[in-house]
Amino acid sequence: MTAQEIYKDIKQKFIPDNIEIKNLNEAYDLHDNLFIPFRVELIENGLNGFMPHYRGEQKFGWDILSGIFRPPLEKLSSEQGKELEQMAVKEFEETIKTNIGENILRNIFNQEKFGKQWDLLFQAQHGGVKTTLTDWTGFIQTALFFATEFSENEEVENADAQLWCLMVSEQNIISDNNFFPKESMYNLDPFNIDNVYLINPSIYIDHVDERIFEYRMFKQGGRFLVMPNDVCNVPINKHDIFKDFLFRIRVPKEYKPSIRQTLSERGITRQLMYADENPLHNNLIKEINDKIFSNPHNE
Repeated sequence: MTAQEIYKDIKQKFIPDNIEIKNLNEAYDLHDNLFIPFRVELIENGLNGFMPHYRGEQKFGWDILSGIFRPPLEKLSSEQGKELEQMAVKEFEETIKTNIGENILRNIFNQEKFGKQWDLLFQAQHGGVKTTLTDWTGFIQTALFFATEFSENEEVENADAQLWCLMVSEQNIISDNNFFPKESMYNLDPFNIDNVYLINPSIYIDHVDERIFEYRMFKQGGRFLVMPNDVCNVPINKHDIFKDFLFRIRVPKEYKPSIRQTLSERGITRQLMYADENPLHNNLIKEINDKIFSNPHNE
């Protein structure tokens, strides 16, 4: 058997078709199954280690798109998206430093080759600036919060939600650490990527609550999927490379309120996840997005 056939055979034992989650305990059970026995059996059969990562979305059926390529920007080319992303990150840095102060931005890795660029990109993403990144987390309860979060849009609120799980090869998970044979993310240009990476940035805990965008990343257990430049405009779930490693879980609409209630009782609330929702900060982010993305073709 090939490695792919072995993986598929083991996957069928642990990941049934048409999975549904109706409460938090079922989510934890799924995670425990994926994190230990599934991973262990893969390793015992000579395959790489795989780590489950999650993403929650409020409506079942949505594709996984980064902010830059969501409507009304879905017709942007990948090249245009990367150019706009670089402009947006620069605008984010200038806007935050001018209006709030530079101490609010993470700078501990600025001495690394591309440290400043990556960290600004992460913070811009968590602030709400449109980028080519997609958000993931290693905590299934965090993803479930975003899947079941209340929406004022009745169509979304009254729809089933979805929880995505991506089994990521440990070879594709990189951080600021430079352990052989892995590259530190800070040696890679974030605006010129030619591979798939799941970025797991470390958090500098000292006074992290004062750096509001890093603090939000910390509270959400934020990790980021980065796609190669030439295909970053394609929805994640449309890539053939993920077809055996990405699966969608349905959260029936009638269970969303009770899941929200359980999460709230455990302290997993919007206040925790978003950490800072200062109207001034939100308006600054809106101004950045409006300036960079309202007329991307300069029409």
